[in-house]
Amino acid sequence: MATFISDLLDSIVEMPARFVDVAMHDPIGAVLIAFGALFVGLAVLAGGVLSLGAALDLLRPFRPAREHRPRGR
Repeated sequence: MATFISDLLDSIVEMPARFVDVAMHDPIGAVLIAFGALFVGLAVLAGGVLSLGAALDLLRPFRPAREHRPRGR
């Protein structure tokens, strides 16, 4: 288990350099990396917003919907 975590942390440190190598090698590679980062970033942002909304909904007190009655004449 310790070697797995060590390998994972090492790969996280190595990946930016590898991405830069791919991006500098070919302009298409740079565009693909940029779009991949954009799509992953938007997915993480959407998940974070939904999670935050769910957490706030749990903390907010429950208020039943009020009934709107027509005014009597």
